[in-house]
Amino acid sequence: MNEDLQANTPAFFTLDGFDGALAKRMLPVIHDALQDNTEAWTTLVANEPNLRERLQSQGLETPEQFDSIRWDQATLLFTSGMAVTNEQLPLQIGERLTRERFGRFPHQDGSALGYFLEHIRPNRSITDNDGEDMYDNIVSLITQLAEGLTEAHQGHPHYESGFGGLQLLGYLSPDEVSRLRKLLAGRSWTVSFDEPLDGGIADVAKHFTTLLKAAERRRVGLVHRRHR
Repeated sequence: MNEDLQANTPAFFTLDGFDGALAKRMLPVIHDALQDNTEAWTTLVANEPNLRERLQSQGLETPEQFDSIRWDQATLLFTSGMAVTNEQLPLQIGERLTRERFGRFPHQDGSALGYFLEHIRPNRSITDNDGEDMYDNIVSLITQLAEGLTEAHQGHPHYESGFGGLQLLGYLSPDEVSRLRKLLAGRSWTVSFDEPLDGGIADVAKHFTTLLKAAERRRVGLVHRRHR
């Protein structure tokens, strides 16, 4: 595809089943290993038999030896944490229509989560009465999912630039998925008065909450990806 055409093609965003708890453990270890401190990586793989088995099944003969891994960081993290079915196929989260409605939001870069973060506000009737932590937790968790793996938070763009166009943006653990779903069901947040799309936040909340519930039923975390 022509590079200019590709650059102008609207992105499509997905929420995929993912072991976010494992990712949380892996991220600092990968960071250290890239600084030539590989001892923590060796220990991690030794203590995570499922991780070792997953990496070996994908062709890594000695996954405990970080220097032997030729994958980029995005591929390593995604392959390690991707949720799969009993048939070893990627686990689908939610119904197709819900995924499509979430995946290409009709505003700016197409990110439903980005739009949500930009146009929600604290509900002062709640947050002014000891509910501020609930709103702050919503913003923190959605930010982690929307952009926690981006250069702005990691200090480098490696998780956004994997092999084959793999772009990881953020993640949540299963516990964080459940917590966020419950927080969104509360009344600590509201919509900004100047929201540009009438009903846009309500639409995002509807489809996003449906996907959170689907992940919660499956007992998995989520990874947020961008596709072009």
